[in-house]
Amino acid sequence: MKSIGKSFLKYVLTFVIVILLFIATLIISSLFPRDWIEENTIESATTLLQEGNPNYVLDMKLDNYTDALMINTAYSINPSKPFESAMLARKNYLLEKEQTVYPDSNGGLISSADGDYDILGELYKTVRHDISESYEYARYWHGYLIILRPLLIFFNISQIKVIIGILLALLAFYLFMMLSKKIPIKFCYIIILALAFSDFFLMGITLQGVLTFVISMVASIIICKRYDKIKNISMYFMVIGMVTCFFDLLTHPIITLGIPITVYLLLKQEKEHTGLKENIKLIIVNSIMWGIGYLLTNLTKWILVDVFYRRNLINIAFEQFLFRSQAASVSDPKFLGEAVIYNFEQAGIRVYLFLAVIFIYVIAYLIRNYKVMKFNVKAGVPYLIISLMPIAWYLLMNNHDVDHSYFTYRGLVVFYIGVGLFLLKLLDNNPASEDGEKTRLEK
Repeated sequence: MKSIGKSFLKYVLTFVIVILLFIATLIISSLFPRDWIEENTIESATTLLQEGNPNYVLDMKLDNYTDALMINTAYSINPSKPFESAMLARKNYLLEKEQTVYPDSNGGLISSADGDYDILGELYKTVRHDISESYEYARYWHGYLIILRPLLIFFNISQIKVIIGILLALLAFYLFMMLSKKIPIKFCYIIILALAFSDFFLMGITLQGVLTFVISMVASIIICKRYDKIKNISMYFMVIGMVTCFFDLLTHPIITLGIPITVYLLLKQEKEHTGLKENIKLIIVNSIMWGIGYLLTNLTKWILVDVFYRRNLINIAFEQFLFRSQAASVSDPKFLGEAVIYNFEQAGIRVYLFLAVIFIYVIAYLIRNYKVMKFNVKAGVPYLIISLMPIAWYLLMNNHDVDHSYFTYRGLVVFYIGVGLFLLKLLDNNPASEDGEKTRLEK
């Protein structure tokens, strides 16, 4: 009982420390004077207005509305009240002008004057100090502010996107190099291929949703570097869930669970040769811990806002969750699971191309080695389970992921990786497998 109590206390202390770090970093980033980011915010507002929404690069739809909202929130910080600004997360907020301020609500962020959700125009008017209504978006942590506000001191949105693109490429390359030294390289190719078919290497052209990919890459790299030193992997995934909640605006958070847990499982199978039951237990336990970290971090933000500013945010957020998870789209009630169809349709040809590449490899392998084939089903099943994570998320957030499928489809990167690894693991450790033979000889 004492050991259970100590373990629980460690989780509680870790949770509290991470929350305090979140608050501290938000306060520090809110202390920067608005003048420091004025010039680059004006340039960014002009760029976004000229690009418009929607804006497409290749087949990828850019969400300039959310990019404008993020920059607006960064600009609307009141440095003289950093904690209040961090907690309430206003947009269109001007220090020197009397405005009508609307609290976060289920119909929030829409201009009460004309009912128009013109986020690009609002940002443009805000930087020119020509707007009379401000809105709070307190239900999210808006952790991206601790990165975006400092960047806006030196760069406009176009320059920031270049930095993001370079960062993503470097993170993917580094992860590939590290993993390829520890597991058969064919599994590393699956991850890189899945990222490519999920627009990962195009994500530098948008701010929205990019941080879930960054978190996934960084978390996976840490697992690679410190696999033998991470004493409590469940606590680690709880923290990943917390960090995801802090930075993300409900884009495709499942990525930060699916990719790191895949990397951890690949390493565990390679180093410890774990069995099917142990691997399934690993997936279930760490998924639950990720979910606990994600949900409790959300709840903590709502409680803080309600305690300090009495916004009734817990009730509002709960009502919003029920609305976002119901089996209906905003315009036309349909059925549970509609989001699954919408997101696969949004991914379009990417799904078929990825599966085609994998199936061609598998068929070629089977033709070459059909006389000595042995299928390793137990090694592959855990990845098939992981591949279902985005499907489960779409079922949970059906309404939201119908209406926002133009970006939530990127969560299918976990599906691609899971299916690809499932098929390759079926063939792994075969007598006919050159990779498997090489691995055994090295051991």
